[in-house]
Amino acid sequence: MSRLPIISMEKADHDVAPALQAVQQQLGMLPNFFAGMAHHPGTLNAFLAAQQAITEGSRLTAAQREIIALAVANANGCRYCVSGHTLSARAAGVSAEAAKQAQAGKAEKPQDQVLLDLALAVLEQRGHVTDGALNAARDAGLDDATLVEIVGLVSINSLSNWMNNMIRPAIDFPEVALV
Repeated sequence: MSRLPIISMEKADHDVAPALQAVQQQLGMLPNFFAGMAHHPGTLNAFLAAQQAITEGSRLTAAQREIIALAVANANGCRYCVSGHTLSARAAGVSAEAAKQAQAGKAEKPQDQVLLDLALAVLEQRGHVTDGALNAARDAGLDDATLVEIVGLVSINSLSNWMNNMIRPAIDFPEVALV
């Protein structure tokens, strides 16, 4: 059971209703995560704006962004986000096995492994990545914009993970266990 009430479209105030309607229109449903975050319009709107800005200007594929989200969600212990991003990853062409591997920080393609290694280093070391980790990412062909994008993805995904870990909304996707 959710530790904060989930705000329905009918009970949403004028500061969050447009954002919730946009999410519902885009996804075909209103995930409990967004309805839980709607308690604070600024946080919800900032999250949506950051998510949109990172996605629109992304140097990574949708599949790469999803495997990063899966690795970060699993590391943060967020079952809600692991479940939701497994579904999103499948839609982006990631196999069920590759999604499970991503949760464990493993990727099939060497370039994707570099992305996961850096994302998890950023998360675990709170941005204080070693020169070796940064050089390995650069040696693998990641440019500065991509390095910054990865930090942005770790940040935005961690925000959603922590929010869901605090609120504990009902998982409204097929449930996936942490690895």
